[in-house]
Amino acid sequence: MLLLSAPFEPAAAAPGPVIVTRTYAYLGAVTGLVVAAGLCLDLLGARPGHGRALAAGTVHGGLIALGWLVATGAAPGWIGPAIRIAAAAVLASVAARLGPWGPLGFLAVPVLVLIEARGRPEMRAMGVGGARLSQASAGLAAGAFLGAHLLVTASLTFGYRVHTSDPVAYAGALAYDAGVNVVSAEWLFRGALFSACWRRGSFWPAALLTTALALVRYLLDPALPHAAEARAGAVFYLGLVGLTACVLRAWSGSLLPGYLAGLAFFAAYRTLTP
Repeated sequence: MLLLSAPFEPAAAAPGPVIVTRTYAYLGAVTGLVVAAGLCLDLLGARPGHGRALAAGTVHGGLIALGWLVATGAAPGWIGPAIRIAAAAVLASVAARLGPWGPLGFLAVPVLVLIEARGRPEMRAMGVGGARLSQASAGLAAGAFLGAHLLVTASLTFGYRVHTSDPVAYAGALAYDAGVNVVSAEWLFRGALFSACWRRGSFWPAALLTTALALVRYLLDPALPHAAEARAGAVFYLGLVGLTACVLRAWSGSLLPGYLAGLAFFAAYRTLTP
């Protein structure tokens, strides 16, 4: 398997388990504190929406930082790239509230991720790299199929409409998906965690576990509609998207096909209107 034979050359000896555990705890504590601060700002009425934007950007930045931490095994030097990427996610999230062109700032996040990951063997081992055109096309086709199936099912079964009344808002939502939503999911769940689990076991347990973790992340997202049918649909379709991305990751050795599958799916999902 390409994943199992990918080069991995840590720059320094791995830190002990106590240090690693403490590092994860620090990352979780800092992320939680900033998210709480953002939500409190909204509750206090200071510039409504900006606090929620701060919290959302921090969540995505924290997910990417966690993926970086897992991929590097908390080896020295991980904190610089993680902080820079997390800060970019936060700034982009806040900028998205400032005007119609603000969401374009999200697109800087994956560019920064690729710059920071360039030339690092542990990042290549988790799938940061290109894919053949056939593999990328397969990812797009798989995501488009699942998205089209969602549209047909939602419109015929639950009465949702397929409509994009505001092209600017739709473009902003796609920029969010392309820049942080799909990036953080692929980076952490199909990149760092799936790679680590697959190295220690077999494919399907790793795919099922990381897909379940990704579902928990989406179900905790306050932006997800609270209707029971919406949550049931999220479990079904996002579960399929996650497993498909794992298969694409194993087949291609790259996160790109799964990223394109997720982006195509969300491009369809964003057109649904209750």
